[in-house]
Amino acid sequence: MSPVYIIWGVLIGIIVAAPMGPVNILCIRRTLTHGPMNGFIIGMGAAFADTIFGAIAAFGLAGVTHLLNSYSLWVELIGGVILLAVGLRIWNSHPHLTDARDDASDRIKASVGAFLLTITNPMTILGFVAIFAGLGLGNMAKTPLNGLMLVVGVLLGSALWWFVLTEGVAHMKKKLTDDHLLWINRACGLVVIGFGLWALGKNIPLLL
Repeated sequence: MSPVYIIWGVLIGIIVAAPMGPVNILCIRRTLTHGPMNGFIIGMGAAFADTIFGAIAAFGLAGVTHLLNSYSLWVELIGGVILLAVGLRIWNSHPHLTDARDDASDRIKASVGAFLLTITNPMTILGFVAIFAGLGLGNMAKTPLNGLMLVVGVLLGSALWWFVLTEGVAHMKKKLTDDHLLWINRACGLVVIGFGLWALGKNIPLLL
């Protein structure tokens, strides 16, 4: 058992979580409108999905990976529809700094949504497989303790990213007005809708 695997896991977790995808956009928006704790818990929904994919890649569960790839078309279509619905809802909402709602139930629902958006993205598992294979970490089943440390590191790395992101964004909130929030909402909504249209446009022709 070597602690170095935790370090590897932390680095992988950050690398996978950091790219500015739909969950990052949603996390930033929720941090600005509901506070850093809400944004962080949303990020943790994605972090748990990353951890599941990390375990699949680390322990060489080729059968699960093959199954996900086999149904990637439908998974991406479902994810695209979810993104469109989320994007339209963001576009049509106009939050105010004085009425931000940040209770436990709201955080849980948002976190589950982030988990679903991440778990329905086949590119996430493919990214993990590519990274693990490139680093020679693709079959940790022979050393399960090292594999467990690697997976824990992925969770810690992803959580670290979401903490740094939400705390950084929270400091910007002091300079914002309601008009700023409206334009942020519309920009975020357009980006999320764009992700959804891209997912649908890429896969719908394959059904025809």
